[in-house]
Amino acid sequence: MPDQADFDAGDFANRLAAMSEDELFETMRGLEEESESIPPDERDGSDVFAKIALVETAIEDRFPGQLLAPYKDWQQRRTAS
Repeated sequence: MPDQADFDAGDFANRLAAMSEDELFETMRGLEEESESIPPDERDGSDVFAKIALVETAIEDRFPGQLLAPYKDWQQRRTAS
């Protein structure tokens, strides 16, 4: 796993801004899955939670006032298919 020092938040945020909505939501889904496999004693050394926060911000920027509702709706549509 890359060291947290290798994580460039600005670069990651720029990549998020260029993503389609589906790509952004897929990124969030993948990060959530990845976070579930990180043991609690290793969480401080992981950049996954910082990435999740940045994706949450990107979603909220695209959908002002809706928090993560668009992501939750997307998840429900995927499971209903």
